[in-house]
Amino acid sequence: MIREVDLVSYLPPFMAKYREPAAALEAENPEFLLAWSAADRILNNRFLSTADEYGISRFEKMLKIYPDKADDIETRRTRVLLRWNNRVPYTLRSLTAKLNEVLKGGHNFVLELKEYELVLTVYGLDDSQNAELEYVLSVMVPLNITTDIIYESPLAGSVFFGGIMQEADLIELRER
Repeated sequence: MIREVDLVSYLPPFMAKYREPAAALEAENPEFLLAWSAADRILNNRFLSTADEYGISRFEKMLKIYPDKADDIETRRTRVLLRWNNRVPYTLRSLTAKLNEVLKGGHNFVLELKEYELVLTVYGLDDSQNAELEYVLSVMVPLNITTDIIYESPLAGSVFFGGIMQEADLIELRER
């Protein structure tokens, strides 16, 4: 929304021919450009999707999130979005949807619920997602249900499968 600021164009035609007011207004153009860019930054920082480093840090302060120094802006934005959009009541379906958001896809984890035990098997977890995953489970799972997280990494080597098929004719010999 940054505008091209040209204050001289606002002068009435009879004043535009004088150099002094035009020079004074020309000198004020950079100040108005700074004001417009500051207003634009304030507007962008009101929304999570367009917030810059300062805006995300304000949201993190409100939610009491302490980011790592290694986190980039998109990881921090995702963490803030996940915590900002928490809904109650928590069901197995909403937990699965939240895990899909954290783990970025539905095919890299398996969730099993037994009586009072929740087993989550995660395949190929990124280190930046680990803390967020533990936070989501600690907030969404009731305290009377135990939570087990099993981390399984993809295999590094090759896996070979094989089979054999054999055909035979059975001949039965009998005595007479």
